Amino acid sequence: MKETNVICPYCGTGCGIKLTSHDNKIVKIEGVKANPVNEGHLCLKGLYGWDYVESKDRLTKPLIRKKDGVFSKEGTFEESSWDEALSLVVSKMKEAKETYGPDSIVGNFSARCTLEENYLAQKFMRAIIGTNNVDHCARVCHAPTVAGLAKTIGNGTATNSFTEFEEHTNCIMMIGSNPENAHPIAAMYIQRAINRGAKLIVIDPIRTEFAQKADVFIQLPPEYNIPIINALINHIIAKDLYDKEFVEKYTHGFEYLKEAVKEYTPQKVSEMTGVDAKLLIKAAELYATVSPAAITHGMGVTHFNHGVGNVCDISNIMLITGNIGKLGAGDLPLRGQQNVQGACDMGVLPNIFPNLKLVSSAENKAFFEKLWDCKQPLSTEIGIHKTEVPDAIMDGRVKVFYTIGENPVMSEPNTNHFLKGISKLDFYVVQDIFMTETALKADVVFPAVSVGEKQGCYLNAERRVQLNDKTLDPKGEAKQDWEIICELAKRFGATDFDYEKPEDIWNEVRRADPARFGGISYARLQGKEGIAWPCPSEDHPGTPSLYMDKKFFTKDTKANLVPVIFIDNKDNMVDAEDELRKKLNLPENYPCMVGSVDEKVDEVYPISLLTTRKVYQYTVGTMTRRSKTLEYGGDSHGPSAEIHPDLAKRYNLKNHDFIKVESRYGYIALLVEITEVVPDNIMQMAFHYWEGLCNELTSGGWDYTTKTPTYKAAVRMEKITQEEYSTIMGLKKMKFKTSKIIYDDYHHE
Repeated sequence: MKETNVICPYCGTGCGIKLTSHDNKIVKIEGVKANPVNEGHLCLKGLYGWDYVESKDRLTKPLIRKKDGVFSKEGTFEESSWDEALSLVVSKMKEAKETYGPDSIVGNFSARCTLEENYLAQKFMRAIIGTNNVDHCARVCHAPTVAGLAKTIGNGTATNSFTEFEEHTNCIMMIGSNPENAHPIAAMYIQRAINRGAKLIVIDPIRTEFAQKADVFIQLPPEYNIPIINALINHIIAKDLYDKEFVEKYTHGFEYLKEAVKEYTPQKVSEMTGVDAKLLIKAAELYATVSPAAITHGMGVTHFNHGVGNVCDISNIMLITGNIGKLGAGDLPLRGQQNVQGACDMGVLPNIFPNLKLVSSAENKAFFEKLWDCKQPLSTEIGIHKTEVPDAIMDGRVKVFYTIGENPVMSEPNTNHFLKGISKLDFYVVQDIFMTETALKADVVFPAVSVGEKQGCYLNAERRVQLNDKTLDPKGEAKQDWEIICELAKRFGATDFDYEKPEDIWNEVRRADPARFGGISYARLQGKEGIAWPCPSEDHPGTPSLYMDKKFFTKDTKANLVPVIFIDNKDNMVDAEDELRKKLNLPENYPCMVGSVDEKVDEVYPISLLTTRKVYQYTVGTMTRRSKTLEYGGDSHGPSAEIHPDLAKRYNLKNHDFIKVESRYGYIALLVEITEVVPDNIMQMAFHYWEGLCNELTSGGWDYTTKTPTYKAAVRMEKITQEEYSTIMGLKKMKFKTSKIIYDDYHHE
């Protein structure tokens, strides 16, 4: 028997797991009791979600789409040698680069790959291809968190460790998040705080499990976070509950904020939202007076056309109450994937290098040209964002697309638009462990390895770097992601991709960003259960809690209070921002934000669609749906549309009736689940299932700063028969489970 420690391959909590293996198979899964993240506890996915590693449909050999023995986009997949597959991909990349320029190639990489692999992926695109067209799933989740916190406190990451909840936090404000489903171990620490007597405020359209036990539950209409938070700020200022000393010493812009929220009294916001003004007052007073208070937020904050504005407003209320820079306080964005914080920190974004410095800076460009011994100048142009890729393909800018460890056919919004985009590609390369719904649409598929088959570092939502040990040998001819990237680079003539092991890559990361990672060596990680950055030297303990010295990552170390307002018509957001600037007489480049509902309901599409996650599944189901315990045990009936009893009654629907749901962007069929946790005129769906993929319904709307999708839509529904449902399922199977690219020609905008 062999025992190794790995990091859970699911959410961004970063739980430690001990795998016991025999004959290259996992035979036992246990939580690591010494790991401070989970203390030996595991959620359903961490405990039972490992069947995928041994799944018989794992990819084991490279695949090329061929016809009559040669590559053809009209062909079918055939197994090939690594040399043939790598050579074909490099030839197509070279052809695109020489004919159309380096920006005709786009790379979307993976929050399930290690830090070392993500670092190499962006290095390959920047130093070898010559483009900043790199991005990953943070674009579709917490990019507004990164941008919003950067505007206010200078850095877009968690301020504290969620393990502090248990002992230190006396008030928790949970906004747009359901950690009981998406982050159960983080939720454990919240529950421990509540058990100790901490107060809980929940702001959410859905009556989540935590909402049902909250001291204050604010059930707001979808997309109305800004008015609600502004009302809390208004009351805190009006009643003189803000921390005057903190505001004066450590912030800018208090008068701008005070003026911006002046009209958002609890009474007026109550009229706007239907939320009782007494609840708003109680929440404001609890958060301002019960200290230390912490905020957790999720996609219910970022998936808006004003996601960055929401985050700025969260930061505003945190700052004016002085709830930052102390244990048990701060803002803890709960990150959705194992290494999504890490992929950001490795520079897998179109605008920053792996040291968080802008690609447009000549100084930063020179630093990395020297570090990477570049044979060509690095680009200073901001790259194409992940959500812009379909349009960039259709307008001729992008010819080659390289995807590692993501399944965008399932995970991108407005599925039909994405499928239409990739149908126009010259060449598509996918690197994965399964023939996913996306891999089926590729031209070449590289077989990669799972978390149990690789060594490397992962970085969780609280900035904790942890080392993942290799447990198993790869399946068949599958290769490590970093090895595949190196093979591609060498075929371009690169001489500095000759790493022998992941530790060699990690040591280069430490040189690229010594302030954050310089003191985090493999040797130290093997003796510790993680080290939080920044950790500049090997005698530094790491930094679980930021800003304890009240110095922020801004130029003058003071935080910015950002005025944020809400308007009725999204078409007027630009004008409203200009008017706000003039009204407040803001200095040039001082930030301010405006928000609005992105797609309103109407007579044709009268229901608001919201998306969510379930505790027994993970993202698009690629791993969890291969677990019998999770798929057939926890997940009793698969995809469903959750609606309120009153809405069901108006449509003459009973529990588990079949319905067809349609938006301006697509249609799906699924079962009804009637529940009072969802308010009337709202429909909630999970995005785990190709059979009822809610992203076929979601719009192309996005946050105007980060281009993060809203993942919402106005929809309509109708009751259908089981026969009609079966017919639609046949069409969806053709769409998602064959290698033909099929899309319904709805709105592609």
